[in-house]
Amino acid sequence: MSSLRNAVKRVTHKERSQPTHRAHLGILEKKKDYKIRSNDYHKKQDMITNLRRKAAMKNPDEFYFGMNSSGIHEGRHRKLEEAKQKEKAAEIGKDAIKIMITQDLSYIRMQAMKDLRKIERMRSSLQYLGDNPTTMSSEDVIDKKRRHTVFVDTREKADNFDVAEHFSTVPELAGRSFNRPRKETLLKMGSNDDGYYDDHDDVNKMLSEEQMKKEKALAKKRAISLAKARSSAYSEIEARTKRLDALKNAEAHLVTEKIVASKGRKRKIKDGENGKPSVYVFRRKRAK
Repeated sequence: MSSLRNAVKRVTHKERSQPTHRAHLGILEKKKDYKIRSNDYHKKQDMITNLRRKAAMKNPDEFYFGMNSSGIHEGRHRKLEEAKQKEKAAEIGKDAIKIMITQDLSYIRMQAMKDLRKIERMRSSLQYLGDNPTTMSSEDVIDKKRRHTVFVDTREKADNFDVAEHFSTVPELAGRSFNRPRKETLLKMGSNDDGYYDDHDDVNKMLSEEQMKKEKALAKKRAISLAKARSSAYSEIEARTKRLDALKNAEAHLVTEKIVASKGRKRKIKDGENGKPSVYVFRRKRAK
């Protein structure tokens, strides 16, 4: 009989729609929609009532220790970062924190040693002159006049001093402070512009005026590239020196933190200044 009952067509119950004269109000609200809206409204009203009651019964002298580790941020009470770190440290454990500090110390010391060795290698490969190329342009580095003092025996030699003859070079190259080949070297130089010497060239062949111009332009180009490379090297040394100071400061903070976490009574005698850690003094203890 149940199968026959299901076979008979039943009346389809349709939901009531919004009347035509109220169509501008949207879909007609059903009871389930009303219950959701009603519950939300009453929930908000109860919350407002509770807040008003708490504000009316508030004690102005109320205090609890959680206030020391919390503050108001955007109108809401939140825990401070120090309190969060303490809670996290308590979850991790003191032994695990000591191991982590030791690992951090080892890593920082390794990086500081690498930077120190790199700085020493770069300083040994550079020529430290009177002017710092990091504060000068490449043209200023090249065109800046440097002093080269030459001592002679008599006043007459000083008055008749010839730079090209003293350095055994041509007058066009006498004004250079570097890359100043002698006449014997110029005789051995080939006609190519790569700067290498060629013993198979004619040793009696002197440089023509056009070749001298080429050599001068090539020397100036090399000097500019050399000055740029030297300037970048000085900048890298300065950056690595600053990083080395920062690593040493971080190492000092970690060492202080490790000492403070150790056993024994201690007292702070000086707060940290200029990014440096605080200074602690330990109570004297007689060794057994």
